[in-house]
Amino acid sequence: MSMAEAYTVLARRYRSRNFDELIGQEAIAQTLKNAVASGRLAHAFLFTGTRGVGKTSSARILAKAINCPDVKDGQPCSTCSTCQAIARGEDIDVIEIDGASNNGVDQIRELRASAGVTPSHSPFKIYIIDEVHMLSTPAFNALLKTLEEPPAHVKFIFATTEVHKLPATILSRCQRYDFKNISTSGIAGHLSAICQQEKVQADAAALHRIALLANGSMRDALSLLDRVLSLGAGHVTEGVLEDLLGKPPLAAVAGLVTAIAAQDAAGAINSADAMLNDGMGMEQVLSELVEFFRNLMVVGVCGNETPLLDVPSEWKTSFKTLAPRFDAPTLVHHIALCDQTLRSLRSSTLARPLFDALLVRLAQCEQFSSIRTLLQQTAETAAPAAGPQKKNDFLKPPAATMPPAGNGNYPAVVPRPALVSRAEPEAARMGPDVSVTSNTVGILGAFETHLKQLSPSTLNMLNGRARLELTDPAAGKARLEIPGNLKAWARSEKIRGYFQEAVRSAAGCAVTIEYVFPETASPPATATPGNTASPGRVAAAPSHTVSPELLDRVHELPAVKLVLEKFDGATVTSVEIVDNGSPA
Repeated sequence: MSMAEAYTVLARRYRSRNFDELIGQEAIAQTLKNAVASGRLAHAFLFTGTRGVGKTSSARILAKAINCPDVKDGQPCSTCSTCQAIARGEDIDVIEIDGASNNGVDQIRELRASAGVTPSHSPFKIYIIDEVHMLSTPAFNALLKTLEEPPAHVKFIFATTEVHKLPATILSRCQRYDFKNISTSGIAGHLSAICQQEKVQADAAALHRIALLANGSMRDALSLLDRVLSLGAGHVTEGVLEDLLGKPPLAAVAGLVTAIAAQDAAGAINSADAMLNDGMGMEQVLSELVEFFRNLMVVGVCGNETPLLDVPSEWKTSFKTLAPRFDAPTLVHHIALCDQTLRSLRSSTLARPLFDALLVRLAQCEQFSSIRTLLQQTAETAAPAAGPQKKNDFLKPPAATMPPAGNGNYPAVVPRPALVSRAEPEAARMGPDVSVTSNTVGILGAFETHLKQLSPSTLNMLNGRARLELTDPAAGKARLEIPGNLKAWARSEKIRGYFQEAVRSAAGCAVTIEYVFPETASPPATATPGNTASPGRVAAAPSHTVSPELLDRVHELPAVKLVLEKFDGATVTSVEIVDNGSPA
């Protein structure tokens, strides 16, 4: 080819010419062929899907099939003058319109006027409007009348990537076809066939990586292949792709993941640093890492032979080897961390520290514990040893010795709430066979046991501050005293349901609870050794200095409400008023 000759890009040179050449849209192609062969053609077609999946090519093929004089079984001949003119965009009876640049009402009025003119040499006048969603609202309104009652010799074919922007009145008058993304294997196979025709040697792994980068778009894949071939390389390899696109080979990413799996933070940082020194950006490294983690997750969840692992066969060994070293929740966590860091890198001036910190966290993830796990561990540490409950066990205060706190600011022990009774005078109501004191104590002890089903954070909040009184056991009445600064929290139907169920389960019958919220909790009495006249009480935690009115206002804030709804047992433990110098 001389320099004077114009080069035609692969995306145009290898555009599908008939329905059989459509890659990845076989169902749509067969349906359109049947419609043409049977003569059951709608007056308006709508092709929707992402870019580069064959919408415009299918529109031209359909136009050829409708007007081709030598059509056979719904397939255009692609050799007659009509087919060739349509393929070049030169047929006067097939009008292609760009909706982005011809989106005004005046252009649509011109279309309506020309639609009334019969075709010059073909059976139908066909209008192909690409990116039809770009038409203005007045333009759609002007088109609607023609679309409702089109002339018998007119066909419309619309193509769009954003079908949700089309008015419902337009959608209801079109026969819709949804084009799906082309599979990676389908794109790679088509690229291999093109390389054979271009007499270019290409590795399957390199073509597969191009197909992956295309994200389901054949046009994008052909454009990438064009860039690679423009280098003049007679052999398309992963090394060529790395030089052109800055993409790392599989071995580099696998080495980084291997270091993470071995909890080798230094090895992970060094592996990533080598990739950065080879010209990759931090965002590219994280994108590759996310894709690798995703493949490991798919193998771990769906098995080694899952079709969802759409990679070359020589790559599958790496995924099958590394997948058993991670569990699914860990991989989900890793993907979320990488995505969060990716978004942070774009707006941070401390990109490298964030990047390295992520790698260390990924490599040492087993040393990080969630808040829920820590609280669960503290609850188990504080729980008494299993065994038969003794009379008055609930009256004993928790041990004074506290083990060292765990990581962060979380307590190592969650003490139990102090639940006390002042119902001894109700002896006559308990029945002749059961003493009042033992029955009351038994119910309260069981109530405390049922409360352990609450979250550790709720138990910690109630520590030493909740008092239960069976005011009328025979009538099923109880009184629950909760400090006034917890009033808004205790108003929750969900929280009251917890208390109600615990009392009901302990007493064996329905119990009506009266809630009392004193503004300041009276200091509980402490049992002295040998004193059995009055029950002992656990020392109450220091009360908050925030007024109940202010705490109620805080609980009504939308953000606080959202947190309290999302996290079971969450509560506001303190409120700090900051003077920012503003007059209000």
